[in-house]
Amino acid sequence: MADDDDRRAALQRVSDAEREKVAERVRAAAADGRLGLDELDDRLGSALAARTRGDLDAVVADLGDDGVVVRPVTDAAIRADGSSVQRVGRWDVPARLTVKSSMSSVLLDFTEATFTAPSVRIDVEVSAGSLRLVVPEDVAVEVDVEPRFSSVDVKVPDRPAAPRAVVTVGGSLSMGSISVRRPGWRRRRQLRKASRTRQDP
Repeated sequence: MADDDDRRAALQRVSDAEREKVAERVRAAAADGRLGLDELDDRLGSALAARTRGDLDAVVADLGDDGVVVRPVTDAAIRADGSSVQRVGRWDVPARLTVKSSMSSVLLDFTEATFTAPSVRIDVEVSAGSLRLVVPEDVAVEVDVEPRFSSVDVKVPDRPAAPRAVVTVGGSLSMGSISVRRPGWRRRRQLRKASRTRQDP
């Protein structure tokens, strides 16, 4: 009887949130030195492509305790000088991010990102460049910068009632621009299609 229950549990479909939770366990194991880079890539791919509970369990079967604590990325920096820098797809958003850009364009797309903290502070120092943020519907954004011969264009609906994360942008902006947008309809369609592909048998 117990074996039948186990088999039924292993065949249960999993959600994107469950896949991401296992992916975080895999990243934590790599950070601890329990997995090499090749194993990290392979297991992340397996976790994100998993369809059933059994698929997910197989990814972390040899990693020990279910309660592995993922150490948050506390801070990071992006520096762009006459170049283009993008953070798109799946990436870990630190609690604090510094963006220094001169004659450059920087894109931060949070649509598929994992937030390591509920509050994110982005300190910007942009000169003759642009910073563009793309944020999903469950993430709030607050922009409080000092613009000089610059433009700040925030086009997002009202703040979510219970945001998954709050991104605060502050700092200085000289002869540049900052824009904040929700994902466009093409991007949303791509994400829905990718989600269906992962879930289809």
